[in-house]
Amino acid sequence: MRVLITTDWYEPVINGVVTSVMNLSRQLRERGHEVKILTLSRTFHSYIEGDVVYAGSIGLGCIYPQARLKIPKAAGDYMEMLLEWKPDIVHSQCEFSTFFLAKRIASELHVPIVHTYHTVYEDYTHYFSPQKVWGRNIVQLMTKKLANAVETLIAPSDKIRKILEGYQVSCPVEVIPSGIHLEKYQLCKKEDWRKKIRMQLGISQDALVLVYVGRMAKEKNIEELPGISARCSKIRGDFSPCRGWTISSGAEKKGRRAKAC
Repeated sequence: MRVLITTDWYEPVINGVVTSVMNLSRQLRERGHEVKILTLSRTFHSYIEGDVVYAGSIGLGCIYPQARLKIPKAAGDYMEMLLEWKPDIVHSQCEFSTFFLAKRIASELHVPIVHTYHTVYEDYTHYFSPQKVWGRNIVQLMTKKLANAVETLIAPSDKIRKILEGYQVSCPVEVIPSGIHLEKYQLCKKEDWRKKIRMQLGISQDALVLVYVGRMAKEKNIEELPGISARCSKIRGDFSPCRGWTISSGAEKKGRRAKAC
C-alpha cells in the first residue's frame, strides 16, 4: 500500500506529533508499505529530500512556538509528483496548512483520508482566544468541520475519543494509541546504571524521584507536579521528601518554575 502522511511538524522540530509520525512511517515501511511524507519547510523554499516533500513556509512563532504557515502555491511541482505517485490513502496529522494539501490530493485521486487528532486544543485556547469558553466553541466548530472532510478520526487515547464524541463529530472515531520506540529505553543494560546516576546527583538510593521532560508552557500544567509527588509519597506510606527534576525548555521557562518537591 502507498501511504501519504501529511504533517505541519517534522524534523528538526521535537514534539509529540513529530515522534508519532517518525514511529508510524518507520513501522509502515518495516511492514512493506511505501510511505511518503508531505510537510512544511523551515524556510521559504520548497524541496524534496528522500521520501519527504517540504513545502515553503513562513514562521508563525508569534502565535505558537516554531509554528509555520505554508506559502500560497508553494511546492506546486512536488504536488504534481505526489499525485502521479497515486497514494492509496492519505493520513493527515495536523489540522492547518498540510491538511488542505491532504484534502486536495485525496479529492483529486478519490482516495480515503484519515486524520489523527493529536492535540486537545481546549488546553491551548490561551494562544488564540481571550476567553476559554469562546476558545472552546471555536475548537468545537473547527473540529466538526474537520470531521466532515475525513473518513475517520483517529484518537490516540480514550480521553480524546470522549472529547471528540462530545463535540458530536459526524465521522467514526477509532482509538489507536501512538506507538513508542521501546529500543530507546533499553540502552542502559548495566544493572548498576541507576545507582551510579543517583550517586552522581547526590540522591539516596531509596528516595522517590519524579522527572518531567518536556516543554514549559501553561498547557503542560507543571504546577501540578508538587501535588503529584505528595500523593506518591502518601501511597508509598513514606512522608520523607521526594526529589523533583525538570528537563525542559519553553516560552514560560523563566516565569514558571516547578516548585521543589
